[in-house]
Amino acid sequence: MHLRTLHLALLAATAILLGGCGSSDDPEPVECGGYGYLHGDHCHCDEGYEADGLTCVPAEEPVVECGGHGHLHDDHCHCDAGYVEQDGTCVPGEEPAPDCGEHGHAHGDHCHCDEGYVEQDGTCVPEPPPVIPELPAYTLVPIGYPSGTGSHAQAMNDAGQVVGNVRSAVVGGTPPPLIAYHWSGDTLTELGTLPGSNAFSRAYGINASGVVVGESDNDAPRAFRWEAGALTDLGTLGGATAVATDINDSGVIVGSASTGTASRAFRWEAGAMTDLGSLDGLSTTLARAWSINAHGDVVGYSKNAQGVTRATLWTREGTRVNLGALDVTRASQAHDVNDAGMVVGSAVVGATSGGSPIYNAFVWSDGTIRSLGTLPSLPGAIHSEAKGLNAEGWVVGYVGQFYGNTTLGTASAVAWLGEQIHDLNSVLPAGSGWTLLSAEDINARGDITGLGRFNGTLTAYKLVRQ
Repeated sequence: MHLRTLHLALLAATAILLGGCGSSDDPEPVECGGYGYLHGDHCHCDEGYEADGLTCVPAEEPVVECGGHGHLHDDHCHCDAGYVEQDGTCVPGEEPAPDCGEHGHAHGDHCHCDEGYVEQDGTCVPEPPPVIPELPAYTLVPIGYPSGTGSHAQAMNDAGQVVGNVRSAVVGGTPPPLIAYHWSGDTLTELGTLPGSNAFSRAYGINASGVVVGESDNDAPRAFRWEAGALTDLGTLGGATAVATDINDSGVIVGSASTGTASRAFRWEAGAMTDLGSLDGLSTTLARAWSINAHGDVVGYSKNAQGVTRATLWTREGTRVNLGALDVTRASQAHDVNDAGMVVGSAVVGATSGGSPIYNAFVWSDGTIRSLGTLPSLPGAIHSEAKGLNAEGWVVGYVGQFYGNTTLGTASAVAWLGEQIHDLNSVLPAGSGWTLLSAEDINARGDITGLGRFNGTLTAYKLVRQ
């Protein structure tokens, strides 16, 4: 067949085949929506379009961070020089960018200063030293009988009422026995002893309502609660002895009590005494609670899993927290906690040449424990102990030649303001006859109570902040 004839025949056959497939009024689909082309089983889309299955659709506009003239930092923009942030976008600033000086650089309308420098009027200047509160002026008020037979102070509430024990003018003896007292407005009231106790009692804590807690009998102590002239025995955890050391404004009491096997930290509420447990999880090791705050958080000490005494926080939720130590191999104990959860106490930092432990006061907050040190002007007073603190974070205690006994050797009552130590004897007028040996507590307004020596007699005092 002639080639032209063959070609015409093939065209005719193709037409017949196509006609046999039928026809439709529907338009044929447009490849990739008309904005790209099919590549295998997916679309390659034109610029400004993105694939959505086998169709190219308009792409979303890209988000330009801070309008393209800065970068996002947390929830705000750091803008380029000459730009300022406005509604999450960097826009041209009306004012020229700050110069910032040689110790920083401009970021929009503010400075990023080098470490140790802060911005002031558009310039980076040296950061001022921290403001350390100065020790305020105080007036000293003696607490005890005018005859000066001797007294000790342990605690004070925000109303300025003080508790401790005093050489009794009511109970006979030579010397007169030490009996718990409540002091308010220059009136001293002896609290007496529980029935069956020997002639000794001591008050450790007082709340805003004037309710007092402590111990009665120094041979086999029993925990008491005193209110409106009535003493109540708080019982024990099954053993023979107990001591109540603090009470909060809700009437919850803490201390330590014997189980018959060990002395344990307790919480007493609505007539029921509960063992708070210890860090080691055992019920046969020593634990003691010293203080409770308004929320119900309790501090004291207990044994850890290695058998070392550790400052312990029992939270209101029932968790036991190891507060650590200044030397992880040595002991620590907590004495007070404020409503912000700040804790103070003492911890072993070393040993004397004779092997006796040396203690330093500490403050604990937000998981960090820090030493408060000692008083440089009294180098012989190698120990320090923090006994109380207030809501402002002012801490009181003592430095001493002997730990736990300020009546021997060299000792001085001290206060830490902003963790700067101050000798409280510096507030006394010359020739006062007083030496302040320890500070035991401080209230919200900054009044302080503790133990001093007045003309040779151990006497409780109150420093009233002016």
